[in-house]
Amino acid sequence: MRLLLAIAAWTCTMTTTAASPLCPTPYGTLDPLSQCVCKPGLSGLGCGQCSGDSACSVVGPTTRCITGFEYTKAMQSKTYSCVLSATLQAVFTDGAIGLTCNVPTAACSLSVFKSATGPQGPHAVDCNMTSCTFTGSTVTCGAIQCLCTDACSLMAKVLFEDSISNQPATLTATSNTTLHVALQGSPLPLDGTCAASSCELQTVTNGNSSTQTSSPVPPKAYSKALFLALAVVVVLFGGISLLLLLLTTSYIAQIVGTQKVGEEHDPLQTTHSTFSTTDSHVFAFEAIGCVAPRRGAKAASTPNESQEALILDSISGSLQRGQMLALMGPSGSGKTTLLNCLAGVANGTTEFTGRVLLNGVPLPRNFRQVAAYVHQDDCLLATLTVRESIEYSAFLRLPSSMTLVAKQQLVTRVLAELHLTHVADSRIGNASLRGVSGGERRRVSIGMELVTQPQ
Repeated sequence: MRLLLAIAAWTCTMTTTAASPLCPTPYGTLDPLSQCVCKPGLSGLGCGQCSGDSACSVVGPTTRCITGFEYTKAMQSKTYSCVLSATLQAVFTDGAIGLTCNVPTAACSLSVFKSATGPQGPHAVDCNMTSCTFTGSTVTCGAIQCLCTDACSLMAKVLFEDSISNQPATLTATSNTTLHVALQGSPLPLDGTCAASSCELQTVTNGNSSTQTSSPVPPKAYSKALFLALAVVVVLFGGISLLLLLLTTSYIAQIVGTQKVGEEHDPLQTTHSTFSTTDSHVFAFEAIGCVAPRRGAKAASTPNESQEALILDSISGSLQRGQMLALMGPSGSGKTTLLNCLAGVANGTTEFTGRVLLNGVPLPRNFRQVAAYVHQDDCLLATLTVRESIEYSAFLRLPSSMTLVAKQQLVTRVLAELHLTHVADSRIGNASLRGVSGGERRRVSIGMELVTQPQ
């Protein structure tokens, strides 16, 4: 019952309640705020729990305090104060339960509250049990009916007022300080640390005295079943919580990644191509030629007159991996055209001939994915910042298998290598919008290619 009550109270805000705690005379009195104030030495639900014989003097001169869970002959009542077990405290912090049973009326009352406020304070749940029988330290009731206060949520109301309504309830002492409560319709039987006592006539024997036989402890098989039931519920709740945590963590990891700048894995050193990275690469071009139609060319007047302009004619060369090749020539000599040919860039009007080789074999189809080419003229958006320009190149051209954080690390490293960190948040600008300098614009174009990790 404690876990069942605790789960419902978990969704309750225990600040106010419409239920008033029991306060029978002469055990307690109501103060001006309608709060029950127990007489000295009395406590518990309805102030029915005594701390000693002197506390029972308010009931009658011939009464004494009887402690223990056992119901003996002629006993009239018993009041329990329980603290949830350590396992259940993890579900319902500071949770407590108060019980009071009246033997002549064959009825018991149960309330759920916070230990800090006590049984005389606000209640989250109040229950009545009827048709009860009392045998030894066991109480068996035929039906239980509960009422949730305004502090309970809709789920708690359904649980207490519908699911366990009119179901049997059993209270059994498993030791001198432990009470076992079982409710039909409850997910599992429960344990808690309790104390019980009542003010009785002196003729009533003490259930805890040496002359009485304590109630037998349930067999170990029953305790094992209790443990297994508790374990199933704990595993169920733990599994759901772990699943939600893993899903949330996985989603966040996909968004922000898990790598850090400066760790052993350097995204700038990651290669996403299928090429070998040995030093044996030889890049060569043989007999490169290029012709383009003459502008405004008309039909040739003579057979020897050509309508095409020869731009490149049998250009050859090679370079090893790690070397730099410079092309020199006057304006209009075809330097840019040759670079366009080697990079696989064409404007649609020129025709190239010859061969471009890598290690003696023609370039593969995915050569442009592993090669970078910075065009002669910068093509940048004036309204973007330096960092945004390089980031867009990285986000659009790097593989989707690379995390967002790794791509951002690449951008940061490229900015640092090209000495653009100080203008990273400055707009590119144009003739009408002030921006970065011409040299910085050129380095931005280089960075947009370098961030793709070319070979």
